[in-house]
Amino acid sequence: MKYVALMALFAAICFGGEVQKPVCSARNQGQFWPAEANFSHQAARQLYQSGELEMCSLAVWKYRWELISVNARVLTRKAAAGRRERHAAADEPKPTPTGKP
Repeated sequence: MKYVALMALFAAICFGGEVQKPVCSARNQGQFWPAEANFSHQAARQLYQSGELEMCSLAVWKYRWELISVNARVLTRKAAAGRRERHAAADEPKPTPTGKP
């Protein structure tokens, strides 16, 4: 029983500081996440430039949080990593049908 209480306390400490994103609904449609972007133009600009700003919007039949910008530096890093993976896969020797190299 002590262990269960200890685990619950540990979980509360670990996850207590995290701010949960609110549910996207008709009530908060058009609002930004993180919430400080709704009140601070400077915060909204920084989050937009970093590619972290999301807006609650209606997509087809469902409300959801959508990114409204993308950081180009992150895209180039992901593209470079993908190219490296493809080149590494192309450099590996392919097995022959007979099993001999």
